Amino acid sequence: MESDKLVVKKALDAIAIAEKQYSVKTFGFLDPRERALIEREIRGKVPPDMICEFFGGYDGAERSMMICRPEYLPAEYDEIITAIEISGRDISGLNHRDYLGSLTGLGIKRENIGDIVPDGERCYVYIKPAMLTYVGENLTKIGRRGVRAARRNLSEIRIPEKPVKPISATVPSLRLDCIAAAAAGVSRSKAAELIKSGRVKLNFEEETSVSAVVSEGATISIRGSGRFRLSEVRGTTRKGRTAVIIDKYI
Repeated sequence: MESDKLVVKKALDAIAIAEKQYSVKTFGFLDPRERALIEREIRGKVPPDMICEFFGGYDGAERSMMICRPEYLPAEYDEIITAIEISGRDISGLNHRDYLGSLTGLGIKRENIGDIVPDGERCYVYIKPAMLTYVGENLTKIGRRGVRAARRNLSEIRIPEKPVKPISATVPSLRLDCIAAAAAGVSRSKAAELIKSGRVKLNFEEETSVSAVVSEGATISIRGSGRFRLSEVRGTTRKGRTAVIIDKYI
């Protein structure tokens, strides 16, 4: 895909500029598929005295920046990523889509916005520093609710853990069709049909091979069923099947 080639080119350009200018260069925010693509394509292409890391403002962030820098130059994350806290009355009913819609409604491109984390009567949003003043001055309402946005240091924020529902299962193997069937609660033949029709992503990339191996920690997205993570491979049962724990994000 041309868009994938452009993403890889921009990543390689960021590495080259950071090396040439002895500076910190960033690219993103990237979605998980873009990050996986870049990680695969730059493997072996990063100069030995350079560091390329991915960070979205907190451990486990879904959307992240690629940060390229000489190894002797530390990354000042608060200067690279800005966190804002959105607060207001009666906003606990707002969801991710409400916040994203209001931000993009201001003309802010999605690539300038990282994770959006609603947390009761507040919401944390990670953005590029250049967006801070504009958001602070212009984000005054979400729907009919009045809100205010204030900057927060990254270290001040405690991100709530994503709720999950653990699924215990035994599977014939760690093939994608077996794991997808257990995760979605469907037959293996139905899972194979979903995979072959392009409705399943493995680690955020479309996977159409039913025999692809799912490793512990891998993320599986099944259209119509949700997102899952193979959180634990527990070993082999007496009948020769593999016991697993699959977390479903809820």
